[in-house]
Amino acid sequence: MNTSAQNSIKGSLITLLAALIAAGASTLCCVGPLLYLLFGISAAGLTGIPTLPWLQVPMVTVALGLMARGFWRLYLSPKPVCTHVVSRRTLVCLYWLSVPLVLFLTTYPYVLPWIWESLE
Repeated sequence: MNTSAQNSIKGSLITLLAALIAAGASTLCCVGPLLYLLFGISAAGLTGIPTLPWLQVPMVTVALGLMARGFWRLYLSPKPVCTHVVSRRTLVCLYWLSVPLVLFLTTYPYVLPWIWESLE
């Protein structure tokens, strides 16, 4: 198998994984309050999590930038994604499955309070 094809597939999968990790990391500041709200639990280990809101904007930017790069590589790149290991259809499915997850993880700190308020 061609080494450049393997690198292209690995690059695409790494981009998707990095976007998911960045989206998850951008919500770390809200995990503690969300757990308190949903489950009524508390833990001494969660006390440091609310000090991370300064990471939210950079991580959201990284996540959305990586998702944009993935879209560009799948649909707009003049050099198409090599699909010797995983089919292009599989990569497109993985991309579109990860988009709602990334959007949920990056927007739930803003949307969840609005939903709770509308339910009251």
